[in-house]
Amino acid sequence: MLSIKTCVHSFMVKRILYITALLCTLHVAAFSQAIKAQVSYYNMPSYISIRALQAVNDNTVWFAASHGVYGYTQNGGASWFVDSIKVDSVYPEFRSIAVLDQNTVLLLSIDSPAYLFKTTTKGKKWKQVYSNHKPGIFFDSMKFSDSKNGIAVGDPINNCFKIITTNNGGNTWTKVSCEDIPPAFEGEACFAASNSCISVRHNKVWFATGGSHARIFISDDWGKHFAAFPTPIVQGGKMTGAFSIYFIDENTGIAGGGDYEKTDSTITALSITKDGGITWQPIVANSPFFVSCLQQVKTKTATQLLVTGHNGTYSMDAMGSSSNVATEITDAMGEKLKFNTLSAPAGGSSVWLAGSKGKIACIKIN
Repeated sequence: MLSIKTCVHSFMVKRILYITALLCTLHVAAFSQAIKAQVSYYNMPSYISIRALQAVNDNTVWFAASHGVYGYTQNGGASWFVDSIKVDSVYPEFRSIAVLDQNTVLLLSIDSPAYLFKTTTKGKKWKQVYSNHKPGIFFDSMKFSDSKNGIAVGDPINNCFKIITTNNGGNTWTKVSCEDIPPAFEGEACFAASNSCISVRHNKVWFATGGSHARIFISDDWGKHFAAFPTPIVQGGKMTGAFSIYFIDENTGIAGGGDYEKTDSTITALSITKDGGITWQPIVANSPFFVSCLQQVKTKTATQLLVTGHNGTYSMDAMGSSSNVATEITDAMGEKLKFNTLSAPAGGSSVWLAGSKGKIACIKIN
């Protein structure tokens, strides 16, 4: 069970910042019921949708959003810096972010023209390090395994997933040959729902697909070559499949998604592998939900899987069992936490969530 505490904060205004906060009363319910948590809300500009979020630690959190907007806090939400990027009279639609150190950040937009920007000055100056004006280009996610090695995955064009890699911190990018990627099935693609359809560990890369097929693509050589394996996650519809993937270690990983347009107990939304992604087994939860983003969160007392989506946010204690108790987390007023993406810093004591209408939330954990 999560142990929930307050996210303490005050407010200062910087740039185009709009922040409000709501503090709720703490109450932890019985295991089989919802966890009513004290949640701190932070309201960014209401016209943006946030689908890329990275909590570096409990104090430093970055986000990237629609309309070219990005922002960060360095004091746990007490104040926020918010700004935007405009290029060629266009405000890019950012869906991916990678924070490499306290000053170095990369932002990737989704469709044509797709732009990738890098700052080494904490947003004071941005450099365009990649662009793609090809019709149909659509980037879904970007991840780095360290300060040098990064990868971005885009939807297929002519049945070939568009994948680019870097080994110099994002200064230059190289396209992976279509010959080294299994061809996409007709109607198969990735989802840019939460910047989490890619997971990386050391030299390994996994990315998840949906639509007509829900598969996991695996590379053991940092994106030079890929193989693909099926999952039991619901598939066949335009908005079905695996939306998010997270590997706990090089063998154990969780994939999540479902049907964006339908949620019921017959739909397989979660799946687990214990052999590095080759074979996958369904995780059956007591509560049906759609998974936009998932991540393992370690507390002092337990290791849990957190999932979020437009149905709410849920915690699961048992990792990898065939039957799992999913406990919904709400705020103290009983309101569902409906978000696009979440991020919990390694070794931290907070979980951060972000979603539509510029809303960001923080939950303290033990």
